[in-house]
Parts: sequence; C-alpha cells; structure tokens
Amino acid sequence: MDFTAIVFCGKGKALVPFSELRSTGVPKALLPVANKSILSYVLDWCQMAFFSKIIVVTSEESAELVQSEIDIYQSIMRKKSSGSSDTHDIAAAAGAGAGAGAGAASSPPSSSSAPSIIPIEVMPFTAEHNGKIIYNLCKNTSFRSKTRNFILLPCDFITNLPPQVLLEAFKNRDSGEVGITVSYKNQLDIEDKKSQIFPKNYTVYSNGNSGDLYLLDHYQKEDIDKSKMLQLRTQMCWRYPNSIISTKLLNSGIFLGSNEIFDIIEKEADRFTELYFQKREVGKVIRDLARRSWRHSQQKETIGIMIVPSEATFFRVNNLPVWMEANRHFMKQQAVQRSQAQHPKEKGVAQVGNDALVGENTQLGEKTSVKRSVIGSGCTIGKKVRVTGCLIMDNVVIEDDVQLDNCIIGHDVTIRSKSKLTNCNVESTNEIIANTVSKGDTLLCLSLENIEDVVEDSGEFALMSGSSTDDDTDGDNEEHSSGEESEYEDEFTNNDDGLFAY
Repeated sequence: MDFTAIVFCGKGKALVPFSELRSTGVPKALLPVANKSILSYVLDWCQMAFFSKIIVVTSEESAELVQSEIDIYQSIMRKKSSGSSDTHDIAAAAGAGAGAGAGAASSPPSSSSAPSIIPIEVMPFTAEHNGKIIYNLCKNTSFRSKTRNFILLPCDFITNLPPQVLLEAFKNRDSGEVGITVSYKNQLDIEDKKSQIFPKNYTVYSNGNSGDLYLLDHYQKEDIDKSKMLQLRTQMCWRYPNSIISTKLLNSGIFLGSNEIFDIIEKEADRFTELYFQKREVGKVIRDLARRSWRHSQQKETIGIMIVPSEATFFRVNNLPVWMEANRHFMKQQAVQRSQAQHPKEKGVAQVGNDALVGENTQLGEKTSVKRSVIGSGCTIGKKVRVTGCLIMDNVVIEDDVQLDNCIIGHDVTIRSKSKLTNCNVESTNEIIANTVSKGDTLLCLSLENIEDVVEDSGEFALMSGSSTDDDTDGDNEEHSSGEESEYEDEFTNNDDGLFAY
C-alpha cells in the first residue's frame, strides 16, 4: 500500500534543560540514545516500510539542524546501499552532523541496506498545537492528490516491531474504519508510583465482531481528577455493551489513516473548522473522530485501535527518565553481546565495562571507571573518575577525582575536580566548580532564562531543586489540555440526536 509518513518533531518540554526550549539545548529529534540521534531510529524504521515519502515536521528554529542531520543520514544510506563505504567512517560522519546532540560512536544495529532511498522532506512549521498540521495537509490539494494513505509518527519512538505488522493491520481493517491508532504498555523498569512518568489516562475501546478493536473515547487524568468522576455516555454503552476501560495504555503517537479522513473534515466543515484544529493536539482530533461511531443515531466511520504486542519492544523517549532508561536498555543488550569476550585488565588503565559505550575521540585518564554509561564523542575525562549509570553528551570535560552517579550531563559541560554529583542533570555549556557536592538537582546555566530560579551564592550556576522527573509528559505527547475546553463539553458531545442520557 502507498503510504506517506509524517514525522512530528516536538520541542521536548519534558526533556528540559537539554531540549531546544533552552538556548543551550538541541532539537528533541537530535538528542542521542546510545550515541545515535532519536530521529535516526524513526527513519531506520521508515526505511524498513518502504514508504513513498517521509515528511519531517519541525519548528522553524530547528529546521536547519534537522535538515543537516537528515542530509547526513541520507548520505549514509546511499553509501550503505552502494556498499562502497567503511562503516567506521560512516559512524564518525553521523556524529559530526548531529552536532552536540548525537555522538559519533558505534550505535545499535539498524535496519539492513535498502535498495532505494526514500525521499525525505523537512517541513518547517510552528503552531501551538500540532492538530493544525492536519488542517494544513487537508487544505493542501497537491498532498491529497498524491497521498492515498498516511501514517503519523512521533520523532521519539524506538521499537523492534516491524512496520509491516502495522501496515498489515491497516490493510485488513474493517470497511468502516478510516484509521488505526496504536497504543502500547510500558515495558521499562522505571518506578512510577505517582504516574508522573507514564500518565494514567483513560482509554475506552471495544471488541468488534471481526475481532478488531475500536477506539471509543479517551480521557485525560487531569480532567477525571478535576471532575472526580468518569462520565460514560449512555449511547456508547448501548452500542458497545462490552466496552473496556484501560488506564495502562499509553499513546504511541502512531496513527495510520486513509484520505477518507480529509473527506470527513471537508464534509463536516462546520465542526472541523480551522479554529478547531488550532486548539487541539492530533490525539484529540483522533478521539473526536472515534466518537463519531457512537454519538449519532446512525453509526458512522470509526477509528480502530491496535495494541503493540508484549513480545515487541516499544518505548517513547519523551521525558528524562525514559531517555536515561532507553540508553541503559541498549547498554544491557551490548553487555550480553560482549559477555562472551573477556579482556584482561591492565593495571592503571581506564576500565570501561561491557555495559558502557564511549564515543569517538574521547580520552579517558588513568584509573578511571565507566560502568552502565554512555559517553559521547570528543570528551576529555581525567584520572580517577568514576562514572556509573550516566548519560554524557559530546565535548564534555571532566577533571580528576570526579564521581558521577545516575546523571545526565549536557554537551560542552566542564566539571571541575573532586566534584560529586548524584542523580543530577547538568545543562549544556555549564561549568561546575571544584568540590561541588549535589544530589537530585538540575544545575542550570546562569542566564536570563532562569531569572526566577534560585541562584547559588557562588554565582557560578543556577540551581533548580528537584529532579526533572516532575514533568508529567512531553508537550508533544498530546496529553495536555488546552485549558479552554472540557473533556465532556465540546461540539462533539452535544445532544443533537437526543440520544444522550441528560
């Protein structure tokens, strides 16, 4: 089937201070996982599906950097397909193109060489909510004439689930389904007692006669907590008496749709106005399309739902804890692969564990220990440094006798000697003075951006108390309300048909 892939690159609200929302940050799509940009994992996945075209939607401010990364990615793919390149040189080139965001070290294995390179277009686009993108595509006659089916993708997912599984599910969908949304369950070993990392939202779906699953409704935790109740429409219960309510399903950000959706938008133009899309994320647009299957006296087109099989690995790098755990995930895989080979330890030489990855042109001093960590390229690490469970980006300088445990260190950071950081996030370009001891803090650069933050008496850096794990979700995770609209009171939950029990 002919598909156009549309990749949404958000700004990374829950990845602050390392995302582009800070002046020292990099675009979310270029943040590294195992020294490889997040976006490259998505592009590798798309290459396996042989889509007709890939459109990468990103902010106007980050479009140039994203375009540079894509140019290098396509160059790598062309060299791979021609079989004329040295993989070591390719990895180094990739690191140089990603700049501060992606390292140059060898990365986890990606898809095999494709016989042809899928064209990739960067679309600079800035809007408060990404639902506006759907409206623009609907009004783009050239896009609609050339696109029979489309797939919406986030820039932050990593999976070993072949795209053919999703495409086959879409191909065999019921005739009344105009699209399929994909959900998944958390597989990462992250403690989340307060549901701050993985939002506890309410997804209502039902089994069809053919065995397919239909999405019926979706509510956010914030709205349920505010109203102190979960409202279920009587008409929905009548039409789908075997409905299931789940709080464990997470939004993958993946949606497969046909161009029939654009026809529905045009046909119901009084509801699907430009203002409607300006105020909504894509997830809410899909939810409102799904409600059409039960809110009318006559059943209309619906949205299917597919749950990623538990046998497949799937996660989204949309907040700091998941970003850290994603790197550890690949380090665990690497440790298993390297466990067969035992290398003798040399006295006085830096020790790098099987579960650690060190980038190109990074220097390690004597008696330095690196375990369960990823270190980017161009770093200089002094003597007797202990790095455990950390993510260190490119061009970082760490002086002698420093201890780092479970920290994220941004690019171009300098950490002076005898400092000890535990569970800390250090903003890019920051300088940590000697003998600093900090635990569970986010250390920000002193700038006008954080003028409201508490500033240390030393004047060297700003301190934001508490871990960034307090960020519930990423701004492009489609989980936040616009603040102007209730989950229960909008133009899609009125009583035009007289079928609701109120």
